[in-house]
Amino acid sequence: MTTIVLGSQWGSGVVFHVPTFFSELAELEKKGLWNVHERILVSERVTIDLDLHIAVDGLEEVELGARKIGTTGRGIGPSYSTKAARTGIKLAEIYDAELFERILRQLASGYSKRYGDLLKYDVEDELKRFEEYRTQLPKYTIDAVSLMKQAQDSDTPVLIEGANALMLDIDYGTYPYVTSSNTGLGGIFTGLAINPRKIKDIIG
Repeated sequence: MTTIVLGSQWGSGVVFHVPTFFSELAELEKKGLWNVHERILVSERVTIDLDLHIAVDGLEEVELGARKIGTTGRGIGPSYSTKAARTGIKLAEIYDAELFERILRQLASGYSKRYGDLLKYDVEDELKRFEEYRTQLPKYTIDAVSLMKQAQDSDTPVLIEGANALMLDIDYGTYPYVTSSNTGLGGIFTGLAINPRKIKDIIG
């Protein structure tokens, strides 16, 4: 068995936009990738990238003016900001509807106080959509730490692919024109809970 992990960071370290996840699954299925819904898994520890974060992403760029970063506009920076501030939402937490609603409303309230009428976002709409996601996501959600430990203990081949080069690393790249995560080898070890001594080959 080969485990393939994709992303600009890895495993539990990514931020996860649920609507994009489902649209990309549908696209893969459309292109003929067989059994896609049984082959792609998501760590319960990922931080949720909300549509709220996407709305805020654009406003932060406007605030920076001529010094704007040139983000993808997908809410990644604001998502990592809430992760670092310990105010974000983990995938495991969306299954507790009351907890999810409380944190989301707190986040929305905080951003609303900052941006006022400039923030174009409907918290009720996002809450409603997550009612549906709450029933769809369990089949993809896993304890990634346990999965990776089992794979390493059994010497299962693991292939890890990174999407971004070192110059986009939050610590070692061309700051501030970087992504919001560690894209180098260090991100692999923390994002996937990989034992460094298990790494056999590094390409690039």
